[in-house]
Amino acid sequence: MPDEKLTLGEYFRRERENKGLDLKEIEERTKIPAQTLIFLEENQIDMLPPRTFLRGFLRVICKEFHFDEEELLAHLDDTLAAHEAKNRQVKVPSYRAKPVMPMMFLIAAAVLIVVALLIFTLKQCSQEPQDEVRSSALGRPHVWSCAGAMEHPFYTRHTGNT
Repeated sequence: MPDEKLTLGEYFRRERENKGLDLKEIEERTKIPAQTLIFLEENQIDMLPPRTFLRGFLRVICKEFHFDEEELLAHLDDTLAAHEAKNRQVKVPSYRAKPVMPMMFLIAAAVLIVVALLIFTLKQCSQEPQDEVRSSALGRPHVWSCAGAMEHPFYTRHTGNT
């Protein structure tokens, strides 16, 4: 059973120093990047490769430098379990996107309304002009038709066309 007081990084550093090894030598002989070894010794678990790769790296180190493989892997399992438990306790806010369906429904409804208004307007414009004359808010008579829209007081007032 691994010493409960030591993390993986602490155990690895202690064993490496007991054997008189430096990180450069381990990197050269195992091809494991020195930065990964530094993250390992500093217990920066989030910066380490996934568990499977990490186990493989540690096995290579154990075989190459005659470390106690069982002890080192037990420290790995304990450290990863403690790290996962700590991460479960921390409430990480969820930034999930809002559901898309309600927004899509609103967009579809708006498009349908615009299409219906367009169709209604086109039908009104395609019919024969009516001779019915209505008075505007200003009291001037005008014809409510597509052709007569150009003569509407609102249009002439805001566009300058007469």
